[in-house]
Amino acid sequence: MNKEGADPVIAAFYRAALEPAQWGAALRAFARLAGGDVACCFLKSAAGMVPSRACVTGLDEQAWEHGYRRYYHALDPGYAVLTQGPPGRVHLMQDYFSDQAVAHSEYFQDFYLRTGLRYSCSGVVPDNGALTILSAHRAAGQGRFDRNTRSQLQRVLDHLPQVLSLRDTAQQAQAHGALAWEALDTLPRAILLVDACLRLAFMNLAAQRLLAAMPPTRPLLALRGGSVDVRASQLQQQLAQRVRQACAGLACHRPAPLYACDEDGRPALEIGILPLPVRIEQDGAGDGAALVMLSLRPLFRAGRRHWPGTAERPCGLTGAEWTLALALADGVGPAEYAQRKGVCISTVRSQIQAILAKTGTRRSSEIASLFSALEWGAGAPP
Repeated sequence: MNKEGADPVIAAFYRAALEPAQWGAALRAFARLAGGDVACCFLKSAAGMVPSRACVTGLDEQAWEHGYRRYYHALDPGYAVLTQGPPGRVHLMQDYFSDQAVAHSEYFQDFYLRTGLRYSCSGVVPDNGALTILSAHRAAGQGRFDRNTRSQLQRVLDHLPQVLSLRDTAQQAQAHGALAWEALDTLPRAILLVDACLRLAFMNLAAQRLLAAMPPTRPLLALRGGSVDVRASQLQQQLAQRVRQACAGLACHRPAPLYACDEDGRPALEIGILPLPVRIEQDGAGDGAALVMLSLRPLFRAGRRHWPGTAERPCGLTGAEWTLALALADGVGPAEYAQRKGVCISTVRSQIQAILAKTGTRRSSEIASLFSALEWGAGAPP
């Protein structure tokens, strides 16, 4: 898996939404994140329909056009897996198809294995009445997908609906290759664009609503003098450093989101830092400052000042179980979590068993999937 994490890949997809020629680069980045060489993104309106609006990397045209699109798409057993539940979740096909099932499958034996591939991970998101499928593939020698890789790929898929919305709006505005402010305004996720000094260049409507809903006396994040200001000084320093690195084109050694905490010290606002190939034009004279996208996600109802009480947490989780579930959703493994919290791994395992029982999930990867899909925005249920 790419050690830089998911954020550069997410940024690459946002760039592709604005510059269609960059879809290949975004898919190559997605394939590297998955630890493989092949990735594809295509639209499929129904099980028997031929895929359309396709972008593929790492697979030759003969295999895609004359193999998958012409015939084998109708036999692909992965499509049934993707459509049997709600969209928005990354599935590891190794969990659904045993070696015995693969050995008796025309799709696997006559097409997939012959292209040199063995393992795939895929997810779907709604796209104008159809489904866009995003998938990455590995050869047998590259090994099976692990849960940490799945969590990183899930983070990319979580952004794909916004990427597609941005793409459609940018196309309608004929804004290829340039930033369409109107397109960013359509996104449900709160977005800020800032320069290397954290000066605000743009704020979409979702961000305006989010900031307006924060307590005026102690907001987690605010705008002061036209710049982004986080209440915690240490977090402000981390944010400033990460933004400077992103503007300078430097790889971040800690690409995971930052978290602003409430009065009880609990993470309440996720701040993702995504570099963008966009510059502000100053007085129409060439390129100005490089911009970075800050993606904001409240973890609870906007305006809540306290960590949810027992009756408000989903599935009746305790505070410790809730904190652990969010950490698993963010890709933190049980051992790492135990080390961070200074507790025994056996304690964490017991908490995981309790979460499994209360949520009806069967393994920690399903806990991660469940809670990574939650959006605790205004009006969302607690």
